[in-house]
This record gives sequence, C-alpha cells and structure tokens, in this order.
Amino acid sequence: MKTFRRGWGAALLLFILVPVMMFAAAWIVKLTGLPTNLSGPFQDGIVVIGAWLYNHYLTRVPIHWWNPRDLDHQFHLAVPSIILVAILALAKLTQLFQMKFQPLMLFYIGYVILIGLTEEFVFRGVLIPLLARSMPNHPLAVIIVDSALFGGLHLINTSQMSWTYVLPQILFAMALGTFFAGLYVSTQNLAWTIGLHAITDISLVTQLIDHPNNFNNFNISPVISAVVAAFYFLLLIVAIVVVSRQVKGIKIKTEL
Repeated sequence: MKTFRRGWGAALLLFILVPVMMFAAAWIVKLTGLPTNLSGPFQDGIVVIGAWLYNHYLTRVPIHWWNPRDLDHQFHLAVPSIILVAILALAKLTQLFQMKFQPLMLFYIGYVILIGLTEEFVFRGVLIPLLARSMPNHPLAVIIVDSALFGGLHLINTSQMSWTYVLPQILFAMALGTFFAGLYVSTQNLAWTIGLHAITDISLVTQLIDHPNNFNNFNISPVISAVVAAFYFLLLIVAIVVVSRQVKGIKIKTEL
C-alpha cells in the first residue's frame, strides 16, 4: 500500500489535480475579470506552482533541470526529437518571421515557453519517477504510461475544440511525449524537452494572434481526422521503438 501511495497513487492524484487546477484558474480569471488572453498563462502558472509544491512537500522526487555532462552524447540522443520538432515547426516559424512584428508576439512566445516548462515539469520531471517507483527496472513501461497520461490530459480540450481535432491531438501528444520522455530518461536533462516542447508549440503564436478568442479554426472533417490520427498512431509506434533502444538498461532515479 505504501508503494502505491508513493508511486501509482501519487501519480494518478497529480494527474487529476492538473485539470482541477486549470479549471480553478480559469474560474478565477472569469471571476476577477482578467483579460481573456491571460487565462492560458495564468492556468499554466498555477499548475507549475501547484505541481512544484506537490513534489516539494509530498512526493519529493528528483528533478533534473540541467545536466552539463556529456552534452555531445545528449545531442546524439536528442537527434530523433530534434528532427521531428524541426519538421513540425519549420513552416510555422517561417510564417511567424514573415508576420509584421507586434509586441503581442513576445507575450505569446513567453506563453509557449511556459507551456513547455509546465507540461515537461509535470509529465516528465515529476510523473516519470513517480511511476518508476511502482515499475522499477521497467523504464519503457514507465514512459508508455506517462505518455498515455500526457495524451489523455488533452481530453480537456474538447471543452473548446471539436472531437475531430482533439483525437489526432491526443495521439500526437502521446507520440511526442514518448520521444520527450525517452530523451529525459536517457539524458537526465529537462532543459532539452522544455526547449523542444516550446518550439513544437510555436504554431500557437500565429494561431493566437490571428484568432485569440475563436476556436472555430480548431476543427477538421472526420475523414481528415481519421487519416491524421492513423499517421500519428504510426508515429507513436516509431517513437516506442526508438525510445526502447535509448532507455534500455537505464534505472530511473526515484529518490532525492
């Protein structure tokens, strides 16, 4: 029972607390009349602070924010994630640089960095060692469960976006989360995944500038949704194969 409370139980409790904190923060924004564009950053800020307090006072797992050792080897391990992120972000980065500069861009760039920091801290930094407490010596199983939870969190987006958009998003999050989890476990360097995650979300900058309060553009047809979901499922399989080699024989540190 003690192992469950410190491992699976603590991980599932945090997974439940994350959307609770997000909805609570959204309610506070609405109640206080704060500008709508502050809702997202405020939610992520509340989540990262809440998760830090949860780990600091309750679970106390080690967080490896930065690892300066063997950076060349770390880069080699990061290559699959870098290639994927580059393919995903190149078009949006080009579009962003072509847009006329406005101060709001800096705000949204800061927001996507905050998203990367929050989600990587929660799902890679805290949840991976918590799950590893219940699944010692099974790093790949830990990563698959962690990525499934990460994908499942995106179900909350159905409150603002269509199911046809969210379903591929869940599978994409699982695939990307698998790559990032493998990278974190093998490098012990959360800075890699925070940076890559933020670059992946750079498309949000152009979307939020063009449609700050309108989610109608987050909708695709069922046929396209099925095709994209199938592609992301194949990407998930590739991610599992790649990561299984990266983390083979690695023991995840679970205690300070």
